[in-house]
Amino acid sequence: MFDLDGTLVDTMMSVPTAYADTIGALDGPVISPQDVVAAWNLGPTPAVLAHFLGRSASAEDLECFYRHLDVAAANVHAFPGVVDLLGALSRAGHPLGVFTSATRRAATLMLANAGLKGLFSVVVCGDEVSHPKPSPEGLELACRLLGVEATAAVYVGDAEVDLHCARRAGARGIHASWSLVGTVRACSDLTAQHPRDVIGLVSA
Repeated sequence: MFDLDGTLVDTMMSVPTAYADTIGALDGPVISPQDVVAAWNLGPTPAVLAHFLGRSASAEDLECFYRHLDVAAANVHAFPGVVDLLGALSRAGHPLGVFTSATRRAATLMLANAGLKGLFSVVVCGDEVSHPKPSPEGLELACRLLGVEATAAVYVGDAEVDLHCARRAGARGIHASWSLVGTVRACSDLTAQHPRDVIGLVSA
C-alpha cells in the first residue's frame, strides 16, 4: 500500500503552490507552499482550505482550487524508480493499493498525469473516510477492499503521519525517504532511500 503525494508522485511544489494561489485568489492570507505542506495532515482539500480561509470551504472554493490544480498538475511526475518498483511488486504477486489524503478528484488527476493510472487495484482517498491520518481508517478500508489483512500489509509513505497510520493499523510502515520535503522522526524501523529498496524490505 502506498501514499501518493511525496511518495509515488513528486507533487511537493506544484500542489502546495496550487493551494497557496487558491487561498490568495479567495482573499485569504498570504501563505507559502511550506505552510500548506505543514497543514496536509488536517485532511482532504476542504479541510485544508477551511484552515487557511477561517471558514468552511464552499463548492465554489473547491472549483477555484481545482482550476489551479489543473495547471499545477501539468508539472507532476512519478519519482524515478517508482514505475519499475510497481512493476516488480506486481510481477512478484503483491496486490497494489493507494491510501491518500487527497480527494478522489485530485488523486485521479495526479495518478493520470504521472502515468500511474490503472496500476493499482484499490485507491482510497481522504474524502472517502471520516477520519484523516494518522487514523488507520483509510488504510484498513483499502486493505479490506484489496482482500488482505492490515497486519499483513506494508504501507509506504514519506510523512510521519503515514508511518503512525501504519502502526495504528498493525501494518508495517516503510519511510519513503527519497522525498526531499519534510523530516520524519524515528517512528519506523524500515527506511527506503530509493524506490528499489522497497522490494527487499517487503520481502524481508
